[in-house]
Amino acid sequence: MKKQLVILILILSLVSVTMIGCANNTEDTRQYIDTMGVVFTVETDDIINELYAFPVVIDGTDVLEQDMGPDLIKNTSSVRRVGSYGITVEMQRSSYNVMARDRSQGIYIFTDVPLTNVCEAVLTYDRSVGANPILTVYHKNGGVDVIEGQFIPPHDAPDHAHLPLRRNSTVRFSIKNDTNHDISFISMREADNPGIGEVELFIGTLAAQKTERVQHRIFRDDEEITEWLLYIETSTGETILFNGVFNPWETNEVSIYMDGNTIAFTATK
Repeated sequence: MKKQLVILILILSLVSVTMIGCANNTEDTRQYIDTMGVVFTVETDDIINELYAFPVVIDGTDVLEQDMGPDLIKNTSSVRRVGSYGITVEMQRSSYNVMARDRSQGIYIFTDVPLTNVCEAVLTYDRSVGANPILTVYHKNGGVDVIEGQFIPPHDAPDHAHLPLRRNSTVRFSIKNDTNHDISFISMREADNPGIGEVELFIGTLAAQKTERVQHRIFRDDEEITEWLLYIETSTGETILFNGVFNPWETNEVSIYMDGNTIAFTATK
């Protein structure tokens, strides 16, 4: 899934696992559409300087050679420390790699971490007993996953922090609902690979004969992709993945209209 920024409140004090958990976060009722808000708690004997969460890839690329995206701590408030703080994870997959680097340049790596509907992730590591680091993931439905990771000491860890940060661009255009149906959801998917996720353009109620201006941030790399599919859901439960494609970078308005008894769309510059 692609993303939009969500600002989370920073929790300033060190709190134990039993004190935080999911129960104390239930007051936050916001729905994260393209991102997931997670409380990240560090319970180690060293300060964490960098933190990354990035989708698992299956092409055999080494974890430390992948595009890790932004440093989640830096994007929060540049506070490097032990303790608990809110982070925002881009929800593009259900399974993620998590990598943290401490003040001594040691690296903690956790693979295949399930982050969907997670409220807290707790990093613990007792290097004095020679055990592996542990990431305990607390789900909103009450489930708990305990992920055993790997610690790479400073003298063996790569000296690069992460690969270059992927820049973002924004698509902006109007969507006109020129049908006799209310539309509850609109998204677009890459025509050549619609199964990798979708860009959510509108969620709510776009009433019949109404127009809505939409915008969405996606990776600038995706500007090279000029053929996208349009997907809608109507308030009556009808779902349509249109056969035609459009170029969102050159589109000024998408018009969804009735072609006889069929819902169709056109995109104009």
